[in-house]
Amino acid sequence: MSQLHVVRYGHEPQDDPPTDVDDDDTDVKTTFAHFGLAFYQACVLEHQVVSMLVFSKLLEAEAEARKLLNDPWEEHFKETLGRLVRRFTQQGKADQQLVEDLTEAVRLRNHLGHAFWRERAEDFCSDAGRADMIAFLADARDLFIRVDEQLTELNTAQMKRHAGITKEMIDQQYQEMRARAEARDQQLS
Repeated sequence: MSQLHVVRYGHEPQDDPPTDVDDDDTDVKTTFAHFGLAFYQACVLEHQVVSMLVFSKLLEAEAEARKLLNDPWEEHFKETLGRLVRRFTQQGKADQQLVEDLTEAVRLRNHLGHAFWRERAEDFCSDAGRADMIAFLADARDLFIRVDEQLTELNTAQMKRHAGITKEMIDQQYQEMRARAEARDQQLS
C-alpha cells in the first residue's frame, strides 16, 4: 500500500510523515486524501482501459489494412463475374445504363465461356461461318471495351474526388511507365 502524507494547515511539510499519521488514521482530511488517491487510481485505470481498447482497435485495423494491401484482388478473383457485378451494382455506384451494360457483358461472357464453341461448331467449318463468328466476337469485344471504359471513367472520377488525383498525375505516371518499358526494350536490343 502506498504511503499517504497529509499536510495539515499551519504545519510545514516534513521529509518523513508525522508519526501520529498512518493509513489507519480516521480524521476528515485523511479520509478525503484517501478518497482522492482512490479516485485518482480509478481514473488511471479508466485511461488504461481506454488505451487498451484503442490499441486493440489499431492492431485490428492494421491487420485488416495489411490484408487489404497485401492482395486486395485475390478475394474477388475467386468469385464469378456475375456475382462481382451484382455486388458492384448493389453499391449503387452505377447508373441504369451501366447496370444494363454490365448485365449484358456478364451474359455474353458466360455465353463465350460455356456455349460459343459448341453452338458454332458448324460455323467454324466454313469461311462464311467463321466470318459470322468473327463479326460476333468483334461485337462482343466492343461491348466489353465500352463497359470497361465506363467503369474506368466512373472509377477515375471517384478517385479524383476522394484522393485528389489529377489528370496530370495520371499522365505523368503513364509517361514514366512508358519510359521504363522503352528503356527495357532498348536494353534487350
